[in-house]
Amino acid sequence: MPEYREIKDELENKGYVISDSEFDCIVEYARRKAETSGKDEGYLPLLIPDVVKEYFFRTACNMATVLMEDDTNKKIKEAQHNE
Repeated sequence: MPEYREIKDELENKGYVISDSEFDCIVEYARRKAETSGKDEGYLPLLIPDVVKEYFFRTACNMATVLMEDDTNKKIKEAQHNE
């Protein structure tokens, strides 16, 4: 990860909060993604910021889904209780 520390710092300056372990996983995912598309290691500095944005978007979507499911479950329980 040291070779991508500057990218992590830039992203954190933009407001992203990323632990070292999360960033390591993101870099590995970006590496696999680049490899799959036939790109080399030189592509990673361009790809990593986008992968970080995707990571936060997916996390937000997952959290919203969990909250909606929780709200739905509460409404179902209330309806069953009122029967």
